Amino acid sequence: MSYFTRIRENYGKARNRESFSYLYTAVIGLGFFTTAITWAMFNVYMPLYLEDLLGHLPNPKLIIGFIMVLDNIAAITLQPWIGKVSDNIWTKWGRRMPFILVGIPIAAVFFGLLPTFRDSLVLILVIIGGFNIAMALYRAPVVALMPDLVSKDYRSRGNAVINLLGGIGALIGLFVMGAIHDANPILSFVIVSILMVLCLVVLIFSIREQKERKEVEIREKISMFKSVKQMFVDKDRSLLAVLFAILLWFFGFNAIETWFSTYATRPDLLNISPGSASMLLGVYSLTFILFALPAGLIAKRIGRKRTILIGLVGLVLTMIPLVIFSVVPIPGLRTIVDFLPFSWTWEIIIDGLLLFFGGMFWAFVNVNSIVIVWELAGPSRLGTYTGIYYFFSALAAITSPVLAGALFDAIGVNFLFLYSVVFFIAAFISTLFIKTTGQEANEMVAK
Repeated sequence: MSYFTRIRENYGKARNRESFSYLYTAVIGLGFFTTAITWAMFNVYMPLYLEDLLGHLPNPKLIIGFIMVLDNIAAITLQPWIGKVSDNIWTKWGRRMPFILVGIPIAAVFFGLLPTFRDSLVLILVIIGGFNIAMALYRAPVVALMPDLVSKDYRSRGNAVINLLGGIGALIGLFVMGAIHDANPILSFVIVSILMVLCLVVLIFSIREQKERKEVEIREKISMFKSVKQMFVDKDRSLLAVLFAILLWFFGFNAIETWFSTYATRPDLLNISPGSASMLLGVYSLTFILFALPAGLIAKRIGRKRTILIGLVGLVLTMIPLVIFSVVPIPGLRTIVDFLPFSWTWEIIIDGLLLFFGGMFWAFVNVNSIVIVWELAGPSRLGTYTGIYYFFSALAAITSPVLAGALFDAIGVNFLFLYSVVFFIAAFISTLFIKTTGQEANEMVAK
């Protein structure tokens, strides 16, 4: 039997939940890929577009921070409900795919229009609103698709593959589209819109949701209120602990994601172009890609909780030098050196290396957290608890950019990394209270 024949046969078995296929799981991950590539670009360029329009107003960062969280307001109000609805329905297209079929094309259209109207505040706000609603429409269902279609025994590995696809999406958005954006902003966004539609086409012809299994699971109509109430009455509060840890570490992460381009383009800090800021942040995504699969394998050996704790400690340690560089001026770091085709300062090079390791530790944290939520939720509540997961992450994404924006208006954006470190430490403390992680049968329970 040839190598390609084995891949094809394993792919077919994976579609029937009889085996695990990296290729099949990667195809499932194309939906998540579309969310990663778009948000990577959105979070880099929207603050800059909005600052051009609002920079003359008092407290512009506070206003921009509020606009940047509109997507998460849509997410926090729509995603848990949509996840619940997708748990409880079945159509001829499946139960997750209808949301994906509607959401991706609408989001692609609005995304492609964003840079076209970047000189009009009213129009760009309308387009941002439409894009946010469309993304919220399919985010929870597209993430719940993997645990639906991949056997419980392979979910840690499967989520690693999904995050790998997400990391590739972010990498393309930050590196490749960053270079294109400096030359032609509109072209970079249109290319990504086309990629989104192509991913949808592949999903349509590749994904087959299994109606028989779903009909058994949806006999019990799931109440969102009862699901949330259950988390507070259970003796084991592990689910609450992991959700609050998720809230806290996304407080730290979303501040970096939203304000890094503002930080990096400041003349008194890194003083680089928006495209270069995008590519520098892309280093973070590069190592996330490289360590997405290893993060799942490490968790399989030592446990998810321990892997997450190691990741949080690593994030704090890599960001402490960034805190020092941004708060305490070190003249020697501002010396320009020729680094391959670039002329960068030592500070930019060292920041890139630290972000490289930061992406590795972020993979340890992010790859394994949602798997704990899935395992503690049970099979009939995958969509509901995926929505609850995004409620907590979106709550952080709503609150943190606004809080950080107000803080940076008062004391300066150079305190960005100190802000994030505080929340990563708080997340570490919350993670310590996780008692069980729903480890797979051949894994040890991390305590």
